[in-house]
Amino acid sequence: MTALFLYHAGKISSYAILGILFGLFGSQFPIFGLQKNISIVIGITMLLYVVYVFILKPKHIQLGVLSSLYNVIVKSLGKLFKSKYLISFLFIGMLNGLLPCGMIYLALSSAMATQNILQGGLLMAFFGLGTVPALIMVALGGQYMGFAFRNKLQKLLPVFIFGMGVLLILRGLNLGIPYISPVAGIGSEVISCHN
Repeated sequence: MTALFLYHAGKISSYAILGILFGLFGSQFPIFGLQKNISIVIGITMLLYVVYVFILKPKHIQLGVLSSLYNVIVKSLGKLFKSKYLISFLFIGMLNGLLPCGMIYLALSSAMATQNILQGGLLMAFFGLGTVPALIMVALGGQYMGFAFRNKLQKLLPVFIFGMGVLLILRGLNLGIPYISPVAGIGSEVISCHN
């Protein structure tokens, strides 16, 4: 139980640090007015990811710089798993939080959009906390759920990512659809003092 706590504490710490860095980065340039474009770009990227990974199904996915980072992290994780010390689970969690992942990129883009160090860090910390119950359920559920059911859940992943991509594109287009694609009308109406 202590090992599990240390693991998740390490992972959440990594997310929070990344959130602080991306919040700081976002605060360095004005993002207002770019949000809808960022939303569309992220949405299109998610759609392309689904097509590339789940439909074209390449044998080897080239990640460039991310691939090198991934290899370094995996080698370090291998060494930590051989450690006999309990504190190593904290570092395993921290390194795991740095592994390339599409959902983390999405959360980090939200942290950057906060344009605030504290809000970016908190957003990512809560993102990490939100993953804890799901990860525990997967770990425990893997023992009790049949292979067929797990396989069906796996097949739903591209549908979920595709749906999120479409939603992000719609939000960026400002089509006036309530809750889905609201019009960002800040500054669009002229206020007259003579009425």
